[in-house]
Amino acid sequence: MSTEPNAAAPLRFRGGTFGLLLPFAVLLSGMLLLAAAGKAMPAAFWVPALAAVATALALAKDPAHCADLLIQGMASEMVATMLLAWFLAGIVAQLMKETGLVEGLTWLCISTGLGGRVFPLVAFLCGSFLSLATGMALGTVIALAPILYPVGVALGADGPVMAGAIISAACLGDSAAPMSDTTIAAAYTQGVDVGAVVRARLRYVLAAAAIAAVCFFVFAGAAHSGGTPVDEGSASPRGLVMLAVPALLAVMMCRGVHLIVALVSAAAAGIALGLASGLLPFERLLVVDAASFTVGGVLVEGVQSLLDIAVFALLLMGLVNLLDKGGFFRRLVNACSHFIQSDRTCELSAAALNVALCLLTVASSVTIMLEGPIAKKLLVEQRGLSPLRGAVLMSGISCAALGLIPYAFAPLLTYMLAGRSGAPVDFSIGQMVLCNYYGWALALVMLFSILTGWGRAPGASRKEH
Repeated sequence: MSTEPNAAAPLRFRGGTFGLLLPFAVLLSGMLLLAAAGKAMPAAFWVPALAAVATALALAKDPAHCADLLIQGMASEMVATMLLAWFLAGIVAQLMKETGLVEGLTWLCISTGLGGRVFPLVAFLCGSFLSLATGMALGTVIALAPILYPVGVALGADGPVMAGAIISAACLGDSAAPMSDTTIAAAYTQGVDVGAVVRARLRYVLAAAAIAAVCFFVFAGAAHSGGTPVDEGSASPRGLVMLAVPALLAVMMCRGVHLIVALVSAAAAGIALGLASGLLPFERLLVVDAASFTVGGVLVEGVQSLLDIAVFALLLMGLVNLLDKGGFFRRLVNACSHFIQSDRTCELSAAALNVALCLLTVASSVTIMLEGPIAKKLLVEQRGLSPLRGAVLMSGISCAALGLIPYAFAPLLTYMLAGRSGAPVDFSIGQMVLCNYYGWALALVMLFSILTGWGRAPGASRKEH
């Protein structure tokens, strides 16, 4: 068996481009059918993903080379880091669930008179500060979803709106923070300064954030069936001591500590604090039942809670690598150069390409790195626009899209962590992303900017003329 695929060897499929795209079509159609049936769950997505893998191997002219490239996509450093971070996040979330932090925060909110009507707005604002400080969308979801979602629902906030507030906060930081991988990729591919990109897109971020804040207040209890009434008898201040754990995680993230290091430190601190305070029985760390051949406990159950999304992510990123090595992304970006008649159509073409790449890669930095060269060619070289304009459009549109695509990692992870928090989740992923008000607002703001020319500036070449 080959373990080192030849990167220079072409990947060819029977049927050409159609054969290359058919596996992804199988995946997307299967996911859409599950979504239409109200069964859009990460574990359910395994079936269309595996069907897509089987289709790819059946259509590939060299199945062994295709298999090597699938594994190459799954084994990338980005995927490995993401999976390890998710497993560690699952342990931290399980610790918070078992040591009573949710009940403690619920008690605190009741005592201060903070109700479910305003809690999604509070979660959005507080989460936005964290994501802006760290620039990490998934890190923000990991830190906030296991805690804020069950507290909000316990206070009576609407479930989809509460989850949407967490996704919105994560998207805001990804679209605005200087250290976000989206910001860095956009600046790098357009040859501009990171600080200039942050300043140039501030107007769009603030406009979208203002719209989202109003929506979270107005629709806090109206988007679904209403929140779950709070059980004041279960609320207790004992678990508030565990607030030190997510606080430690947030501080380490804000100081630029590697996410894996921060998560391991938070998990270790949580275990020590839980044992010392008596909130976590020692025997709950590891539970082995030899008679039934089952293993449980905080650590094992924490990892198991995110296996569903981890397996789906592995399969998805393997399929994405096939599209890349098959040359589809290169042909897609080159095709956009044929639809340029004005600044507006040029920007609309770039935006459409960005959304298409987001649907296929579910990674903003990957999308921008793929689109960046062609966006610079179209917007800067052909139309004479400022390279800042391209950086702003790519980063803004990709951040909005990846908060609204149901199978993107931020929505999936939020849904998984909400479901594992112990609070009821009686809605679908589709309903949840409809309540990502910042994502929708940012998408509308960027579209308005393209159609009206708001913020569009000429580059040096056009100014000379």
